[in-house]
Amino acid sequence: MLIKRLVPIWILGALLFTTTKGAAQQKGRQEMDISQNNWKLWLDTSATWENDSLYTPPVNISQLPIHEPTGGWQALQTANGRTVHLPATVEEYYWGHNGNDFGLAGNYLGVSWFSTNIIVPPAMKGKRIVLHFESTRFRAEVFVNKKLCGYDVVPGTPFDVDITNAAKPGATNAIAIRITDPNGNFDWRDSQNFMWGVYRTQPTHGFGGITGNVKLVATDRIFFDDIFVKNKPAITEVDVQVTAQNTSTSTVNGKYVVDIREANPQKKSVFQQTITGLQLAPGESTKTITVKLPAAKLWSVDSPNLYTATVRWEGSNGTADNTSQRFGFRWFEIKEVTGDQQFYLNNKRIVLRTSISWGFWPGNGITPSNELAKKQILDAKRLGLNMLNFHRTIGQRNVLDYADELGLLYFEEPGGNSYPDNLFNPKNDLEKKQTLFYLTGRTEKFLRMVRRDRSHPSLVIYNMHNERGAQPQAIDRAEMMAGHYLDDTRIITYNSCNGNIKLNEPDPKFKLHLLPYDTTFYDYGWFDQHHAGGPGVYHDNLYSSPTSYAKYTDHKNEINYWGEEGAIGTPPRLQLIREAILKRGKDIGWESDSYLKWYDAYNAFLKNNGFSKAYPNVDSLTRKMGNVAYYYQGRVIENVRINNITDGYAVNGWESMKLENHSGIVDNYRNLKGDPDLIAKYNQPLYVAVKLNHKVLAVGDTTTIDLYLVNEKNITGNYTLEIAARNAIGATTWHKNIPVEVKGGAVYGQLLSAGNAFVAPAPGYTAITAKLVNGTTTLATGQDELFAVQLNTTGIPQEVMLADTSGVLNNYFTSMGLNQFKNYRGGKPAGNVLVIGAFEPQQTGNPLVTDILEWVNNGNTLVVVNNSEHWADHLAKKEVLEYRGSKELGKSWYGGNYFSKQHTLLNGLPQACVFNWEYQCFASYNKYRLGLRLNTGNCVVGCVSDHKPEVYSALSIIPHGKGKIIICALDIFSCIKEVKLEKKAEGDGENASLATFNNSQKNSANIVGQQLLLNMLKY
Repeated sequence: MLIKRLVPIWILGALLFTTTKGAAQQKGRQEMDISQNNWKLWLDTSATWENDSLYTPPVNISQLPIHEPTGGWQALQTANGRTVHLPATVEEYYWGHNGNDFGLAGNYLGVSWFSTNIIVPPAMKGKRIVLHFESTRFRAEVFVNKKLCGYDVVPGTPFDVDITNAAKPGATNAIAIRITDPNGNFDWRDSQNFMWGVYRTQPTHGFGGITGNVKLVATDRIFFDDIFVKNKPAITEVDVQVTAQNTSTSTVNGKYVVDIREANPQKKSVFQQTITGLQLAPGESTKTITVKLPAAKLWSVDSPNLYTATVRWEGSNGTADNTSQRFGFRWFEIKEVTGDQQFYLNNKRIVLRTSISWGFWPGNGITPSNELAKKQILDAKRLGLNMLNFHRTIGQRNVLDYADELGLLYFEEPGGNSYPDNLFNPKNDLEKKQTLFYLTGRTEKFLRMVRRDRSHPSLVIYNMHNERGAQPQAIDRAEMMAGHYLDDTRIITYNSCNGNIKLNEPDPKFKLHLLPYDTTFYDYGWFDQHHAGGPGVYHDNLYSSPTSYAKYTDHKNEINYWGEEGAIGTPPRLQLIREAILKRGKDIGWESDSYLKWYDAYNAFLKNNGFSKAYPNVDSLTRKMGNVAYYYQGRVIENVRINNITDGYAVNGWESMKLENHSGIVDNYRNLKGDPDLIAKYNQPLYVAVKLNHKVLAVGDTTTIDLYLVNEKNITGNYTLEIAARNAIGATTWHKNIPVEVKGGAVYGQLLSAGNAFVAPAPGYTAITAKLVNGTTTLATGQDELFAVQLNTTGIPQEVMLADTSGVLNNYFTSMGLNQFKNYRGGKPAGNVLVIGAFEPQQTGNPLVTDILEWVNNGNTLVVVNNSEHWADHLAKKEVLEYRGSKELGKSWYGGNYFSKQHTLLNGLPQACVFNWEYQCFASYNKYRLGLRLNTGNCVVGCVSDHKPEVYSALSIIPHGKGKIIICALDIFSCIKEVKLEKKAEGDGENASLATFNNSQKNSANIVGQQLLLNMLKY
């Protein structure tokens, strides 16, 4: 044991391939993973690279310039560096190397070296020896024993480097990889081209390094180059397509031995075949073996049964090789059912629910560990999704491996496949050079991706571009067809779009696609529309009636795929991320410092402002913020499913990033950002969908209840639908039974009953529950809830003054029957409450004294509900409070959220909560959303925005002398601008003398903001 601990990993690997005599050649393939060697990472900051000549594959190594380390080869031994294991990037270990780690400033551009020493096993002598790279970025120059052996400029893709003539079997070999990182992005864009000198490069994420594993592989002169298991419409039949290379100068006779086994611990063999009489001529040979297995266990999302196909070569000249490929028996296609185009997996309809992943990861930034790759798939499964998208970037092999194993579909884009229009008409030799480099590189990347990933049963769709604004050219069709030639078993689409798509017309820019085993280009039949930005929170306008709701469509004769939907930004799980960073080490990772500062800001605010009772820790707060997006996405997924015609929906997006796209429903560490059931329950295969057209309303107002069945379990027949209303303590206050007929089959979403009127009976929450029953048996259930407000003016002072030149406040209070309030013009206010609307601060007398502040100081209350920035600045100048400016809350993928603690200002409203659908009157992105940097007073409603490490105030109480100042940055005015007076009957309820509102044309949810305004007057 002591000897094993002292022997380096690379020596142990070499010993595995050494015979007892130490030099005999082994028959067949030998492999050694050298990723976990100790590699030295060194920044060659003095190297020049900006104006290098660049070369796309294939390259002639003998004609390339040699770029040695600055200071010579000895620099790799003597210079300071970091010991790393692969995959690894410069940004993982040297973010902020320039002295500034803020934002994007810490990115490294330039040359780095990754070097290690290995003993090439003696048994590899006489064989073809290669280094196999899973991926690098951006340019990789591969040296073995100081000899240039390989060169590649196609990021994110596998490539082999033949080191046969440079390697020394039985001896120590020096491996050095020169990486050049010239540019790159740290956001979602893959259409922004970067220049490297005179060359236009494919946009990719800006991490430089060896971004995949590296293996040493030795083979005989005849070896397998590739194996592809092709799925077929006859689901239990596959074609095993193997490609062999004969690098000798003569034809060799031999045989293939084919074996198919279950890919489980038992590895039961289910198919064997020996193919004799083969003659492999020099060069490439491809052979297809058809495997029919009627009893095959099918691969699906729910039952991901896998098999392994192994093909062995036995040559008459003693050469041997073997190759294996894991696969699943499955078939994904489009079918027309009664005029409706639908997706089918294994002859069963499937509605895709997915999310777009930009390909960012913790640590190295660009490549997941196996643990994180598995976590990604498990996250999606917990949410009830059945697919994920590699979005605007190429995917990773280990992610697809876990998707295969655990049962999740995948949609893949190569990323960076668009190009400027001027590439079509180069005006001179320089532009021709740029065009050739870019287009050759992008096509090579796409084809490598297809070749790498085409046997994964999880992968079902390739897409060439995301939101490409140009018509497809001949070169685009040629690229698509080249991919189709490599893999004709899958759908290939030209574009996933956000343009003005022609609904009932052919449209090649947005609809061009290829279908499995079909070489016809179709420009009709695929409708993929984006609505990337979200509303901030679920709101009542997202469901109005059975023919008017978000994602409703009646367009049947094309696939309807909503490809990028509803970005709502929320913070990551900062506490969980902090724990992971501290466990790994604070100085490793491109984003570690930012997350730690972010956490510290939230933690300090909760502890210093009395919010810890509502949110015991930072994780409690961030998870509840995540629930805002989760609830919205769950309810819109429900809309998609009740529609029945929609075929796919993609959440915008999957992982949150350091700097933007906080709309991810997991964070960059793949922590679920909210409670998974908020999405998962709307992804169930069978449930009753309860839809209310008003979820927030006044007591006594009416909402309409529509009920649907989401039915992927083929329930059919006549049943009873039981609906009931239950109050906050669970008592039934209303019920109704409705006979219904359930269709089943491919009808996955069915309207069961519409137009059920329900009057909100009491303040607070009311749950509407539904059950589909057959006698005493319950087959499916569902629920929704509403929140009702009883406007309450009890306790409002009689002497209130209004400072508002717009008249909005006066109109509102008059409509409420509070017409005794007087208008304030200046001087010392009368009464004991002054409400500020559209009114500028006034300076009088002593710089630190005004009439209003003297009046507050004597025990009165100033309520600022509009123009809060100017008033905060004014009060700061009067030394009443500390104010450091304002922050407009982010929207869509940046995001911002409000949250409250328990307080009497929120009486009659939800408290100690993050603002969700109940507070849609403030939280929606179409409202004016502002936070104030106040470091004074009692904050009642806090708010956060995008990735800023600070918390702001949206509602605070500032004591002043014997009085107080309430500063509200919430958009109160939008809640009171459009009220209509409608007198209630005498004696009608607790507040019979009050006016109420006709909400039939207005947003009834504004009543929450109105009650908050009344509460501020009472405080």
